[in-house]
Amino acid sequence: MGNAWSAPERTKLRKKMAEKLMDKGNPSLPWELIVEILSWLPVKSLGRFRCVSKPWNALIADPNFIKMHFNKTSENDDVFYQRRRLIFNEPGCCSLYSVNLDQLILNQNNDHGADDLIAPEAQLVCGDLPSYRVVDLFYCDGLLLCKLAEMPMTIYLVNPTTGESEELPEAPDNIQHLGFGFDHSTDDYKVVSAVFYDMLVFCVYSLKIGSWEELECSLPYSGAYTFHAVLLNGTLHWIMETPDQTSMIVAFLLEEEQAGEIPLPVEYSSDAGDCVLGVFRDCLCLTHCSDERTYNEFWVMNEYGEGQSWTKIKISIPYSELSLSGFWKENHDLLVFQKQLVMYNFKEQSFCNVSIPGFPHVDCIGTYLESLVSPNYYGITDREL
Repeated sequence: MGNAWSAPERTKLRKKMAEKLMDKGNPSLPWELIVEILSWLPVKSLGRFRCVSKPWNALIADPNFIKMHFNKTSENDDVFYQRRRLIFNEPGCCSLYSVNLDQLILNQNNDHGADDLIAPEAQLVCGDLPSYRVVDLFYCDGLLLCKLAEMPMTIYLVNPTTGESEELPEAPDNIQHLGFGFDHSTDDYKVVSAVFYDMLVFCVYSLKIGSWEELECSLPYSGAYTFHAVLLNGTLHWIMETPDQTSMIVAFLLEEEQAGEIPLPVEYSSDAGDCVLGVFRDCLCLTHCSDERTYNEFWVMNEYGEGQSWTKIKISIPYSELSLSGFWKENHDLLVFQKQLVMYNFKEQSFCNVSIPGFPHVDCIGTYLESLVSPNYYGITDREL
């Protein structure tokens, strides 16, 4: 028997099969088989195939098919790595860019002598956004939430693959500490803003409903160290402070729309001023951003919600400002040191600098999966494909 086909070869074969179906006009293949073939294809190919016929166009726009297509991406490693993208902007600039780093890692594995890695050319992300600088960027599945440097504060939902975008209506309270995630119990994307008055108030925007709802929280918090919520396990996380200056991670569960508490490492329970909350390989983590000292470690919560599971991870690069991009594969993690990218191998305690041609510094870094999900998404219908 011959060697197994690689992931790119399988994708190429599926494209050829779809093109043959297109050439035949009305193929005699069962509709279920056509759906299966199309569900494996990249988003850009499906965009071209919309013009084949009205049934194909209706299928590709159908919420059930969109969910089926995304599940193929998220559940199959080969497809996942082909469609994952790093997204970023240049400090002080308006535009967003994306780049595919997975091929870069593959090349690095075949070239152990490489000191630095040069990423493929970045692609401009299309989206009908105003010419205002993106000051914060959130990502969940195939959608991005962009917070713009405009007054009053403006936020957009964007699909960077299809170029679709949607401006959200103005929130009932001033937008302060934002978060973005997906509620699997209702198949709904939710935007959450934490606002401080006499008490902590959460404002929740449902993409399915298309409106904001205000929720009061009984937790006695007076401020937050982090403006950007971290998404993990269907929950949004901020570092907040009580009136008696105790620090804690506040966790907002998207399904229940209720808030709880997660303890910080003991040494930061009274002062988390230079802590940066993030995610390290599906675990909450704490790095640092300081003008006064350097660090050679960061913290990882090995068991979610368990304060005693916080563990220090050593790193061979002393740093004053470190964040995690959310991009990792096997032993490689993409870290951000003062707006510069480093691919770090924690198993070997080695690293390579990563440069993106034309971008000496990067900002608002995250990852997303190419998808058909629309910012005008209103949930999954009950109709079968």
